[in-house]
Amino acid sequence: MSSRRGDRRNTPPPRRGLLSGMSAPPMDSMPKMRTSFTRGLAATWSSPLIVGSLLAWLLVEWILVVALGYPGPFALLAHISAPTPLSTFTDLSLSTGILGLQRGLLFVFAVAAVHALWFSLLAGMVIDAVETGAASRWGAIRGLRGYPVVLALHVIGVAVVFVAQIIAALGGSSLALVIQIAAIVVATWLFAFAPIISITEHRRLMDCLGRSVRAARLPGSGNLTFAAIYAVPVYATFLAPGVPGILLGVNPSAGAWAFVVLMNLLHIAIVGAWALRYLAIADEVPEAPARPTRDRAADRSGRRR
Repeated sequence: MSSRRGDRRNTPPPRRGLLSGMSAPPMDSMPKMRTSFTRGLAATWSSPLIVGSLLAWLLVEWILVVALGYPGPFALLAHISAPTPLSTFTDLSLSTGILGLQRGLLFVFAVAAVHALWFSLLAGMVIDAVETGAASRWGAIRGLRGYPVVLALHVIGVAVVFVAQIIAALGGSSLALVIQIAAIVVATWLFAFAPIISITEHRRLMDCLGRSVRAARLPGSGNLTFAAIYAVPVYATFLAPGVPGILLGVNPSAGAWAFVVLMNLLHIAIVGAWALRYLAIADEVPEAPARPTRDRAADRSGRRR
């Protein structure tokens, strides 16, 4: 009897599918989507440091990219503060607009590195605002801890966009839009927590990514629904013809500036919501299963023999 109990204890839990747990009842510790968004918005929009930093970054970046030869459109700067892969479209637009299609595809990683720096500073201030009620300079400095993870996510975002386009091309025009939207929603869902984890916890890159995936897949969390409600309307702004600032030009109108600022403020509020949701369930996220040691591996191979 004791040996059977020991075998049951050592048996790893059954693996869940990617979308398993969607029908589970809501988690008690996970804030509701409306609560997460309203509290994230209140924490970030009420911070003069966050809003002022955003306005300063947008102005400086627009001046620099125009000086480098970027012809527009200005509207894509609306997604600088978005989590990847939504911000990847801005990276690609700026790099190809400045250097052309061939050289710009390599320059995209330099643009991504700059935007990763901004997102790291931003995420640090947002987490500070969510945790203490007010953002500070120390929060921005703390956010630099997450720079390697955020940069890796920007690289992953480029891969997600290109892979989605290749699959869409193979699937035909009827499925192209659905595949691209699905890829963006899934990537947003799985990796939204990674920057928060990298800033608030001392973990390495792969551990942050894996923990983000496990946190996103917690049964009853509603994280996939939240990601879809956020990512799908934002992606629609890429396709809408009437968006202010969508045309080429280096002199954006007041309406274009208002659109870009408001969209970035929306992204910041969403980052605050993700931070609030993760911090509420951080203790409930399971750790990665331990890798078998050499002794255990040798013992298993011996048993198999």
